[in-house]
Amino acid sequence: MAAILNLNNKNEALSYLNACHCFGRSPTNVDTVINAQEVSRIHAVVEWSNNQWLIRDLSNNGTWVNNQKLVKDNPHKLKVGDKVFFASGESHGFEIQDLRPPQNMLLPITQPGDCVTESPIVLADGNLLPSEQNPEIALFYVPSKDQWYKEFLIDTDGSAYPVANSDLLFFNNQKWQLKLIPLTENTVLMAKAKLSVDQIKYRFNLSLDEENTELTVTTDDEKFCLANKAHHYLTLSLARHRDEDAKQGIDADNQGWRLPETLTKELGCDITLFNTHVCRAKQQFRDMFDGACDGDELIERKGKKIRFAGVFYRIYKGNELIVNRGQDKVSLTVLHG
Repeated sequence: MAAILNLNNKNEALSYLNACHCFGRSPTNVDTVINAQEVSRIHAVVEWSNNQWLIRDLSNNGTWVNNQKLVKDNPHKLKVGDKVFFASGESHGFEIQDLRPPQNMLLPITQPGDCVTESPIVLADGNLLPSEQNPEIALFYVPSKDQWYKEFLIDTDGSAYPVANSDLLFFNNQKWQLKLIPLTENTVLMAKAKLSVDQIKYRFNLSLDEENTELTVTTDDEKFCLANKAHHYLTLSLARHRDEDAKQGIDADNQGWRLPETLTKELGCDITLFNTHVCRAKQQFRDMFDGACDGDELIERKGKKIRFAGVFYRIYKGNELIVNRGQDKVSLTVLHG
């Protein structure tokens, strides 16, 4: 993401630009406030357009780039190292430090005068923060809802809370501000046709010692072979509980619901690790189906309970078929494949 340095205070942290970033005197209408009478209320705008950063002067008193006064309302392409001045060629200056494309980020928040010790975090669609190894918060984007959410991984109910641009998050003893890029007219969402849960079939391949779990997911049009991951065993465990309830004649809507406390005891993990595996499983489904079916539809939460929502699933232990739910009958002993 583009970053600028305040030439009037070089000890100040870098500022990061929005995809459309306004400079000026009005604190309610601009992104970077320049508190000077000679600066217009909305003085200039820097925007990402056609894969480049452009600046436009909107003011009465002018904008300069490297001592060259801009023609009002004429876009000017920026380069790293450019020095931009507002209202004169010498005052209220900023130097362009970075011109990478806009990205969703978390920016560390510090008190005035504090030294910035943390770097900005560039966000993927699914994030475990502060790290995959020691997660405290899950922060993720759901394309089908065009919404970002946060989850506190220590919570037993696994609630997801909507978040928006400029919201604050706290983790790793540090306060962070969320900087999200809004969808623009240049952004095209290539959404796939919606998949329902009963259009998806699952095959779990479990090793005899139950140390490794592979998962194959198929739809009418695609097949996904997912290598061994710890979170596959969590999904498999949820599928086993759903199968147990089905064998007892419990109706489909009520099959498989379990409390996380019960599942953590079975799996031998704490609630943070349990929720981390749930987040990883959901994110993998979300990425795999590319918005056609969300992870929350495949691993469901209701109140404090959780379940696997799959209707058609098989579980093989070694070469033996031990669960065959909702699919045609097959031999109890089959080869992997």
